[in-house]
Amino acid sequence: MLTSELLWEHSEAPVRALRDEIREILASAPIAEARRRRDPRPVHRALGRAGLLAPQWPVEYGGRGVSHVTAAVLVEELAMHDVPDLLHTLTVSIVGTTLLNCAGPEMRARHLPGFAAGTSFGCVLFSEPHAGSDLSVLSTRAVRHGDGYRLHGTKTHSIFARLADHALCLARDDDDALTLFLVPLAGEGVRIEPIPALMDDDFHEVTLDGVEVGPGDVVGEPGQGWAIVVRTLAYERTGLDYYVKALRWHRAATAATGRLRGGIGQHDAIGLARLNARLVAAGTLVRRVLTRLDRGELNEDEAAAAKWYTTELAAEIAWWAAERGADQAMIAGEDGVADPLDVAAREAPGMRISGGTSEMMLETLARLRLDSGAEVRP
Repeated sequence: MLTSELLWEHSEAPVRALRDEIREILASAPIAEARRRRDPRPVHRALGRAGLLAPQWPVEYGGRGVSHVTAAVLVEELAMHDVPDLLHTLTVSIVGTTLLNCAGPEMRARHLPGFAAGTSFGCVLFSEPHAGSDLSVLSTRAVRHGDGYRLHGTKTHSIFARLADHALCLARDDDDALTLFLVPLAGEGVRIEPIPALMDDDFHEVTLDGVEVGPGDVVGEPGQGWAIVVRTLAYERTGLDYYVKALRWHRAATAATGRLRGGIGQHDAIGLARLNARLVAAGTLVRRVLTRLDRGELNEDEAAAAKWYTTELAAEIAWWAAERGADQAMIAGEDGVADPLDVAAREAPGMRISGGTSEMMLETLARLRLDSGAEVRP
């Protein structure tokens, strides 16, 4: 019987040493409490003290200076230990990486060390009630006020906003150009309300009622917001976080199917093996994308392909397990937290929507690859 393996399980010695160091910290971290409370911040702080929360960042900002490919072992270990992962994705992979690549030195020095230490956290404020996948029609305004701005608008479906300290917020300025801000969520005029969801982690609606931001809170230059967000979405769409979820769920499905009466039959064994083969392909794709990111060569279309393939695979694994009765073998842990396959069944549909729908990813590929006449290579 084929079993899914961690993509970096048999890597070179430095990568194995990094994994061992991460596992040693997670062994004593308050993971059970983080799962019950859906608050991984204490776990993040334990990793941050060792410079392991953002190991791909430069040492001056609290990282280890390793490659994105090497740093992927952290994301794998968080998933295999069932640590709620989205806050790390938001803070480090999206908000932090955007500042690292697009913000000025003062903003980087002000925020990145806290993100890397696990003492400050981030989220994104992009989607609006009438501007979800198509951010070009968003209506949040950034009105000039002195040498800064006042933000007015409502953002929706922002996950982990209740735990975040800052948020990347896209708004229209007085010239109707899109500008990206880093907004302090504890500021006056910010109201955060939960939106119930099937997932374990609630979404939030964030209302900005005249929130004041200064010129130092602008990411990049005024009017550059759309170009920066396109890069931000590419950082989000490496497929790594979706791949490790698929890997975790495949392992859980294999174990749960084996607990059913009669164990794993030939038909199910073939199904699991086919999914495992697709996992190997997904892992190879993710590693290629991370390598391109390390070289500064990651393109929008490559990121779209990775996001589409990994989310579709994760959803297929979740539905495969549910359809074959693996959910009947779900056993809640001693901490009372839902089984991974229960999480998978509730989380998988949203994965195909958040960060860009699967249909949009295919449209991006068609627009940038097929319409351009560029060669499409495996």
